[in-house]
Amino acid sequence: MAKVMKRIVNACLAFCLIIMVSTTTVFATIAVYGSEKVGYMVSSTQLRKKTNTFDDSALNKKYKKYTSYMTYGAKVWKDCGVVTLKRDKSSVNKVGAYQEEDTTILAYAQCTPDHKTGKVKKFTIQFNTTNMEHETTSINNSVAAHEIGHTFGLLDLYEKRNEDKVMYGIINKDNAKPTAKDIKGAKYATRK
Repeated sequence: MAKVMKRIVNACLAFCLIIMVSTTTVFATIAVYGSEKVGYMVSSTQLRKKTNTFDDSALNKKYKKYTSYMTYGAKVWKDCGVVTLKRDKSSVNKVGAYQEEDTTILAYAQCTPDHKTGKVKKFTIQFNTTNMEHETTSINNSVAAHEIGHTFGLLDLYEKRNEDKVMYGIINKDNAKPTAKDIKGAKYATRK
């Protein structure tokens, strides 16, 4: 009887943990502005700064070409008047690389919010070199532009109608540049 009770308690605890993690994940990605239908979604965690810095010095000689992808991504967002990103080795915002074979993920951005203000306190962008090595330079440029979009609050889009957007969650476009809808969402995310 004790073994049965222990299993029931463990199953209940596991279920509660899954619910807690799932709820946290859902709340972390709720769009507070926009929708798939309008072609952009802005998260509750936003940059709200027009100029920011990043440190990609961890992309040493072995990953030097990834700095050019960051240059491209920063330039396309700057060119549309949304945000300016500058390299600074003392920045808290880090860009790096990792290797993972058992995934289709090309890169990810992780934003750490200030829970009082809802603004991004710092961000990290990580390029999965295992998968990106098989892509073209222009696809990798698009990946960087997409990940930079996350750093100021733009969320992934997955509906087919949004395939032309930088924030479309499945990278399928060479040298993607922000569309008018991407820019509208980004301007909302970086408002004061």
